[in-house]
Amino acid sequence: MTITANSKSYEIDNPSTVVEFIEKMGENPKRCVVELNGKAMRFEQFKDLPLNDGDVLEVMRIVAGG
Repeated sequence: MTITANSKSYEIDNPSTVVEFIEKMGENPKRCVVELNGKAMRFEQFKDLPLNDGDVLEVMRIVAGG
């Protein structure tokens, strides 16, 4: 299956979840905000969501600073 994440195309195994994909990108999903097909979500909202062929995903890492 093919998805687009952060403007890049990826071939991924089916089935796969948003969390599994973020982990494969080397990120901690609990420290990310995701936009899936135009809908912004926090970890609690996307933790169990499956990815589907053609999904468009934007993954943004939460960074604290001072």
